[in-house]
Parts: sequence; C-alpha cells; structure tokens
Amino acid sequence: MLKELKKVSEESGKDVKEFQHTANFLLANQFASAYKHGQRKHYLLIESYQDYFSRLFEALGMKLYVNENERLSGVLPIEKEAFLRLKADETLFLLVLRQLYEEKIENFEVDNGFVSTHTNAILERFVQLVKRDVPNETRFKDILTLLSRHGVIIRGKAFEEDAKNIMVNITPVVRLIVTEAYLRQLESFTVSDEDTEDDDMSNEVDSDTLSISE
Repeated sequence: MLKELKKVSEESGKDVKEFQHTANFLLANQFASAYKHGQRKHYLLIESYQDYFSRLFEALGMKLYVNENERLSGVLPIEKEAFLRLKADETLFLLVLRQLYEEKIENFEVDNGFVSTHTNAILERFVQLVKRDVPNETRFKDILTLLSRHGVIIRGKAFEEDAKNIMVNITPVVRLIVTEAYLRQLESFTVSDEDTEDDDMSNEVDSDTLSISE
C-alpha cells in the first residue's frame, strides 16, 4: 500500500500527508460529508481517488461507501460478524430519527440529503413510538452526542424562545444504520414496564450497515 500511496500522491500532485490525514479521519469518524464543516476536503479527496481509498480500506477489512448525489463517503464493515450494540433508548432514538427522515423525504423537505428537525419533535415522536417517558436532559444530551459523533445528526443552534429546543439535521447516514430489515426488527420491538434505560439491545446487522462500537 505504501507504493500505491506514493504513486497516487505523485500522479495527483498532492502531498502524501493529505491522503494519510483523510484515511485517518475516516477511520476515526467513519463518515465524511461535503456539507459538514471541516469534512469537505476529505470527501472531495475520497471522491476523486475512490480506487485508491477502496483498495486501502479493503485491506483493512472495510468497504468504502461513496454517494456522489448526497456527497457522502464512509467506511463500512465487510464481515457479517459486524454488529451494532447500543442501549435500548439509543436504539429507539435511531428508529425515531429514521422515521422522521423518511417523512421529510416523502414531503420533499430535504436539502442535499439532509433533513431538518428539532429536539422537541424528536422527543415527542419518542413518546408516541415507545409509550415511555423521555430520558432526562443529561441522558438525552449523551445520546445526541453519540449520534452526532458517528455522523447520524448534526446539531445546530437553540431556538431563541426555547433554549432547550435545538435544531437538528438528520443525515443520510441514518439510512445506512437503520436498514429496512433492521427497521422492521425495531418496529416489532416493544418496551415492557420492566425495561430501563440501562438495558442493552444487541442486534446483528448486515455488512452494508454502519457498525457503532463503544
């Protein structure tokens, strides 16, 4: 791979460190979007040199994902053993986000693959969907931080009239995590009175989905 790196660097006229930096960024963050601050340069490099990055990540047991329409790139697990392990409330918030995303798409309320909502709407849908109280403020912030770190959402500013209500952009990554099969699995999941926020839900997912591991 070092020879390939040197070759693509010479052919492109770019410094080797640019390719290394972008590869490290994707390994650390899993996704890069041309529409997200600080990620555009990584997406553009990957888009331009997909063959190189595809071979690089394949050697590491990963598959390169590039969607030029949504200007989104990322790395996905190849092995079937890859799994998503989240706590029950985290998993259910993923379902909420996927449902909100699809509704916005159907209503053509989409901008470059991103759809806008806010935290109050997310919490309201959570209550409607799972028939349980929303998590406390600290826990909800932790969940948002987790989903933001893995590119599922981009948090925006708070509303002036309600500082606790924050603008949220849901990214196309949610479709990669919550596939149709996984969506059906989640929709059949019901939370009993004995379930708590500390319960774990372990779900095996197909190789074309994102693996989040904490």
